[in-house]
Amino acid sequence: MRRAHTELASVEQLLESSMQEENSPARPFSVRLAGYVASVLLVSLTGLLAAPAGMFAAGGVGTAIDYWDKLPSEIPLDVALPQHTVLLDKNGKEFARFFSENRIDVKLTDISPTFTDALLATEDARFYTNGPIDFIGTVRATINNARSSQAQGASGITQQLVKNLLVAQSGETALPSRDLGTKLQELKYAAGLEKKLSKDQILEMYSNTVYFGNGAYGIQAAAKVYFDTTSKDLTRAQGATLAGILKGPALYDPFTNPDGARDRRDTALSRLKVTGKITEAEASAAAAEPLGIKKGTLANGCASSTYPYYCSLVRDEILTDPAFGATAEARAEKLSRGGMTLTTALDPEAMAATQNAVTGALGNDNRAALATAVIKPGTGQIAAIAQNRTWGNGPGQTEMLYAKSPFQVGSSMKPITLATALEQGIPATTRFNADSPYTSPTLDSPQGGFINYGNISWGTVDAHRAIQLSLNIYFIRLIERTGVLPVADMAARLGITSLPRTGPNAIKGQEASLTLGAYEVSPLEMANAYAVFAGDGVACRPVAVTAGTRADTGAKIAVPNPDCHQAIAPAVAHTVADVLKMPFAGPDGTLSQMGGLPGREAGAKTGTTNDFAANWIVGLVPQYATAVWLGDPRGGTQYPLNMVHAYGRDYHNLTGSEVAGPVWKDIMTHLTAGLPAVPLPKADDVATSSSTARTVPDVRGLSVSEAATLLLQNNLTPDIAEKTADPNPLLAKDVVTAQTPAAGSTFSYREKVTITLSQGSDTTIKLPEQK
Repeated sequence: MRRAHTELASVEQLLESSMQEENSPARPFSVRLAGYVASVLLVSLTGLLAAPAGMFAAGGVGTAIDYWDKLPSEIPLDVALPQHTVLLDKNGKEFARFFSENRIDVKLTDISPTFTDALLATEDARFYTNGPIDFIGTVRATINNARSSQAQGASGITQQLVKNLLVAQSGETALPSRDLGTKLQELKYAAGLEKKLSKDQILEMYSNTVYFGNGAYGIQAAAKVYFDTTSKDLTRAQGATLAGILKGPALYDPFTNPDGARDRRDTALSRLKVTGKITEAEASAAAAEPLGIKKGTLANGCASSTYPYYCSLVRDEILTDPAFGATAEARAEKLSRGGMTLTTALDPEAMAATQNAVTGALGNDNRAALATAVIKPGTGQIAAIAQNRTWGNGPGQTEMLYAKSPFQVGSSMKPITLATALEQGIPATTRFNADSPYTSPTLDSPQGGFINYGNISWGTVDAHRAIQLSLNIYFIRLIERTGVLPVADMAARLGITSLPRTGPNAIKGQEASLTLGAYEVSPLEMANAYAVFAGDGVACRPVAVTAGTRADTGAKIAVPNPDCHQAIAPAVAHTVADVLKMPFAGPDGTLSQMGGLPGREAGAKTGTTNDFAANWIVGLVPQYATAVWLGDPRGGTQYPLNMVHAYGRDYHNLTGSEVAGPVWKDIMTHLTAGLPAVPLPKADDVATSSSTARTVPDVRGLSVSEAATLLLQNNLTPDIAEKTADPNPLLAKDVVTAQTPAAGSTFSYREKVTITLSQGSDTTIKLPEQK
């Protein structure tokens, strides 16, 4: 042991003698680096540090430098440190944020020099003149760690930044390393970092990375947590306080040890005076100030959001949409690490209208619940959701998002059966006998048959009258004609994904009750499906997030794709929308007593499930589609709507027109206030009959112009393949040789058909477009 201490003393003498050389500006960095590596090698040879086996061969300094040269020099900087994810409404106003670590990156120009001066004075006074490595401090710490059981760190700003980055990227706890190999790797990273970044960039990154205690990562979060201010507005005393905390965030915590924090602040002020950054009078004045701690907090998560349920919707989207990661683990990591600013479709005015409507009808402590969802047709954008509940997990509170929860939808499913019929060439003028009761000869029927509301017979009617009166028998007869599975397929094309298509409870084709809404669908899916009728047949995935940027670079990031596409022919959508006006018409329309929207056309369909388990209304104008569900979230069958207190009175055996209907009208009246009164489209039975699904025509052998004309006449979109066909001397130029999809295939409205032309053809020719 005496020999070991003698050798350590020799190393210390080497370091002392090298101090003056290190401070000499004429000393090249490469010389100092080689001297440092040689010094570490000397220490390692004492046997007091456990170098990894095989680190150095028995060859001396040359071998050590070879080992150094082989170490990687670039620490990954593309792995973002955990930061905040900020949610903005459509107007750019923040309404929520998430973070696992309270860190907000700021530019160096947005950090008060009162902090950076104090930081350098206390942590690395020679930062701007040194190379990447504090040689003396590092090797002194290495010697101390060899002598003592208490690990010691003595690194410059660049070395500390490397350690912080490695710790943040690995998720481990920051501790000074006692392993020589790890220490050398950190030093090599520091050298590489100084080669890649300027001193200002390193100081900025360090200031945004370092931990200040109390959950505050980086100077911006620390300024907020300890002084409820920003990094730019820190006073001299505040900057010195925060620089002092870094020596030991737990030890000098101003909340638990204000005297210790004040002493560290005064030490930092003293160092500022010694380094000439402030005068003695300025140091004395700052030291005379009270500590002035003022705890500040930042909202984190949905509980503290202005719109907690919409916030929950966005959170679910981040965790489930592939735009935020290919796997569930990757998406969870994305949310945890944050660093995103996400703009959403949230419309504050629409949110206010929906929330006021549901709260005004039932209050927030009613046993019955209301849930609404508002979609902008043709975009998939979720403008608003609301429910009459308080966010939380206490009594009378919930964190369940009713807008995304499936419930039986009742007669609001009937328009989807109508759309299926129209596409099959069965016009809305088709008449069926709607007398009640009725037992289907081909599909499953309940005991005693299907009945209309009140078991009333209405004789022979068409779809307009059947929607106006919500006649069950008409739509049972209609689904007999269309088939059950095509209606389920139509629902899927309109965006309803919750119907069971596989498994033991899958729809097999005999379930006539599908058209009466016996299956469960969420308000969000229903609003989105009706948006197709309001949006010329264009279906989109419902999305909350519409744009996103990285917080550190401002670069755009991928966001959910609404995948808007032509799902049904415009004529089909227009006819359904036109028929949906009927419930407001005449003295016996299901919504005639409620009345339509002031000064504009609207379409809507109510729904009442068996035994009053739930009420619905889903309706539309060209600018919005809105769904409203009313029920007891504990279970509609067990807790039916046979008595509900709403609007200051008791309602018995509720139907969709009594409470859900007025809520929908209230919402839509406020949503459309100030918007142009665009009329709904008119029905066109001839167009729907001629635009139903047919087979793709055979265009092979036709000229380009002939093929394009024929495809357009069949509501298909021609597209020319970039590559021409193989040589064929029998074919002239500009002739179609192949097509995809193949001739005879069934097609969707305006589906693209790619045609391959003969060799030598002009593949850049501009084709006519759909009118």
